[in-house]
Amino acid sequence: MSELRQDPITRDWVIINPARALRPHDGGGGAAPCPFCPGHEQHATEAVDSIEGPDGKWLVRSLPNKYPVLATPPGPGETARDGAGRAMPGSGYHEVIVESPEHATTLGAMPVAQLRRVLEMYARRYRSLAERDGSVRQVVLFRNQGARAGTSLTHPHSQIVATPAVSPETRRRVSDEIAYFDEHGRCGLCAVLEDERAARERLVLETACFATVTPYASSNPYQLQIVPLRHCPSFLEVDPAELDDLAEHLSRAVAALRACLGEPDYNLVVACPPLDLVHRAASHWYIEILPRVTTPAGFELGSRIAVNVKAPEQAARELRAAAART
Repeated sequence: MSELRQDPITRDWVIINPARALRPHDGGGGAAPCPFCPGHEQHATEAVDSIEGPDGKWLVRSLPNKYPVLATPPGPGETARDGAGRAMPGSGYHEVIVESPEHATTLGAMPVAQLRRVLEMYARRYRSLAERDGSVRQVVLFRNQGARAGTSLTHPHSQIVATPAVSPETRRRVSDEIAYFDEHGRCGLCAVLEDERAARERLVLETACFATVTPYASSNPYQLQIVPLRHCPSFLEVDPAELDDLAEHLSRAVAALRACLGEPDYNLVVACPPLDLVHRAASHWYIEILPRVTTPAGFELGSRIAVNVKAPEQAARELRAAAART
């Protein structure tokens, strides 16, 4: 059973969950049967959603994580306090989205049509968990690619977690967005995107519905943000036409990363405000991709200040050239 504990000074939440240490790691070798491969479904949990082909076989499916970070049956989220801080049951939901029947493929190597199915499943599961019950405050949708990014199984998959807690860092992001709106009368990300599209210095790729930029204050080399051109507060509101465009756009963005970095380890996160903190005018969802090409050391950990060894302008030039060839 997992437990959420809060630091009494910083108010940061952590999850205590010893069972997570038991999850399998194939180390890239694939010695044990892969639970995500067709024919091995008995090694995984039963799917809760799937997209099937004309032959009735699954192409994308979502299933409860066998080793969830949060899994206690939802309740009122009551907290208990002791001398060191406060805690509450680790209630929530944790699913794995298996992106393809093919074990050896990657997000960047998938056909656009398959990537579109993956995005459709993203939207379906995000909506399902967001509407599940009143205890869910935030839905976190992410993808870990490679060992340095924290993946344990190489079969292409993403994960989605619904949690009853919101971190202070997330609250600060929302607060900063609202403060920007209060001062300038418009969405901050819309304003940044307008400037980036005009200057084109850090603009990597633009399609009908999305633009990819290397953020001005990038914390990681080759960091990317894929931003909807339409002001859209939440991923819950993405429409089918945007998913069509996003499939092509994301494919080209990841292909550009591969052209510049080989097959990099990276984390992909759908950045979206907590369900009960969405500000219609100030919030704006986006996708962040963080390649893991450097390792934070003592200074970064001690100062909480990132050191980026690749200027985002140079990264954008390299990625833009690579994207133009895709």
